Amino acid sequence: MLSAWPVGVGLGLVALLIVGMIGLDVYFAEEEARQTTSILENGQRSILLLKDILLDVKQITRTNDARSIERWKQDIAEDSRHYDPLASYKGEREEWNHLQDLLAQLPAIPADHPQSAHALEDRIEKSINDLVAINTIEGQGNAAAIKAANRRAILGNVIVGGTVLAIMAIISSWLLRVLASQRRLVLERVQFLAEQNAELEAFAGRAAHDLRSPMNPIRGYTDLILESPALPENVTAMAQRIRRSVDRMARVVDDMLALSVSGRPPEGRSSTAVVIARIIEEMGAELQGALLVTKLNAGQVACAEGVLSQILRNLIGNAIKFRARSRALGITIETREVGPMVEIVIEDNGIGMDPENAKHAFEPFYRGLTDREVPGHGLGLAIVERTTRALGGTCELWSVPDRSTRIAVRLPRA
Repeated sequence: MLSAWPVGVGLGLVALLIVGMIGLDVYFAEEEARQTTSILENGQRSILLLKDILLDVKQITRTNDARSIERWKQDIAEDSRHYDPLASYKGEREEWNHLQDLLAQLPAIPADHPQSAHALEDRIEKSINDLVAINTIEGQGNAAAIKAANRRAILGNVIVGGTVLAIMAIISSWLLRVLASQRRLVLERVQFLAEQNAELEAFAGRAAHDLRSPMNPIRGYTDLILESPALPENVTAMAQRIRRSVDRMARVVDDMLALSVSGRPPEGRSSTAVVIARIIEEMGAELQGALLVTKLNAGQVACAEGVLSQILRNLIGNAIKFRARSRALGITIETREVGPMVEIVIEDNGIGMDPENAKHAFEPFYRGLTDREVPGHGLGLAIVERTTRALGGTCELWSVPDRSTRIAVRLPRA
């Protein structure tokens, strides 16, 4: 049994893997950017805080204003509070503690002791320069950390991408096996249907032959009876009914055989004008008294002459059978080229069909209520539609009750 769900599941998994890979890639990129930003911000912030502390120390050692000195000392304390968590590099904590000891030695009014204040300022500046140097070395190490983060992100992408590709390869292999299995089932089904059609055609041929065989002697004996002289009138009437029934049965057999093989018409090409002229000549007796109009503007179709003759004979025969009793029969046959197709339109002014009957017109053995008054067995249009479809064409019908019926057959151009 054919099923589309494995393909849908496989494609869904592939889509999920692709979305997952994109999500992980975005995560690694954001993580890398966050680490890089944090490293750079910490390095820059540490140096700026140290320079602010040094600037405040220089301001303190050059003034006698107690209020200003107190404000700068508070600024130093605030900068120290922000710097303290950042002092984590090797040797940085020891130097930072040393700087804190030096800052604690700043006198209340450094200008009162200028020599000791300038000496302390130099020591503080040296300590701060040492811390800046340590942060510079840390920055160089941070550059290596950023590269390492980049490498980790690339490695993560490679691992995830490789995993996704491996899973996609597995899913693709599974899908290929599923599709190969489906293809094998389709081929087996096609082969089975071809064998079934061949058997049906063979059966139809045998059935037609077997059904015709008993009808031949019936027809022959009926003809002999009708040729006998001085027959009672009732015997002659019965023999004529038998002969008509045999002829009707023969037509049913022929039409059933034509329907059974209509799905596989023989290849060929034929001229629409030639075949139409021949069919009109063959059906001259039936068309006697009819107003026939032809508008032939197309060339050859990719259809064997015998098949095209059968299509036209059925369509024209239907127009003759379903003629209106209140007016003379009028039939218009028109051919024209429509793109790669040749359209054959046959329109009559007969009894027409209502929408419900028109909807079932191409069904085998379907006969509407009005059709039952006309001899026939409902196979003509079914044969036309199936044959046309097998040739790669289309067949459409429009009808208005008690006015007209128009049938358009489109066949590929030769």
